[in-house]
Amino acid sequence: MAKYLILGASSEVSLAFIKGHNWKSDDDILAQYYSHDDGLREAVNVIPAKVVMRKADFLTEEGIKDFTDFMRQEDFTPAKILHASAFPVSNARLTELEWGNFNAQIMIQVRSFFEVMRSSVRAMAKAGGGRAVVVLSSGCINVPPAYMSDYITAKYALMGLTKAIAAEYAPKKILVNMISPSMMETKFISNIYSGVSEQSAAANPMKRNAKPEDVAGLVSYLFSGNNTFITGANIPVTGGEEF
Repeated sequence: MAKYLILGASSEVSLAFIKGHNWKSDDDILAQYYSHDDGLREAVNVIPAKVVMRKADFLTEEGIKDFTDFMRQEDFTPAKILHASAFPVSNARLTELEWGNFNAQIMIQVRSFFEVMRSSVRAMAKAGGGRAVVVLSSGCINVPPAYMSDYITAKYALMGLTKAIAAEYAPKKILVNMISPSMMETKFISNIYSGVSEQSAAANPMKRNAKPEDVAGLVSYLFSGNNTFITGANIPVTGGEEF
């Protein structure tokens, strides 16, 4: 039996993981979501694991606290955490943004992960260790895309937090890794200028954009017992675009 915590469970990456992972009937999943729960309900209804769906608004301190309080009340200590919470991406020049744009990205991506890990790591260590996987972006590998400064700032902050946690808790056998996919065909790029997705696919060595399934399989590996010595890594899933 294993307890899984999925943050941003309604995202395409999380849905692909839920659908493709080799679940056992005694696995427990706590799936956090905020909106678009129809796809999540469909996914969890066809897997053998026990699933508790919990709506939580990570845009606010109160929403994050309510969620971590719920974890404590349920005595839910995750062995494996997938952090795929995200906020829709849009193209905007720096001069068109307000601090609120940055704060929204930081709350959903960084603050939520900080509070969840802060409330979980002691129990995870006491239980003998655990795994966490954070979904970043290929913008954290080389030159980031222009006109996404709020999104990229949050991703770099999340990368720094994840690496710090990995370094601190490696002696406790808590392995924490990151996955950085190139542009994926998901609802979160719907606000990007038209043509950018097509241009990205054409420029990729494999002539396509990343798919959520490309990321989901790697999550399963990093969660598995086969991963015994990888921690603090930021793994590119870019079709050869970034090494």
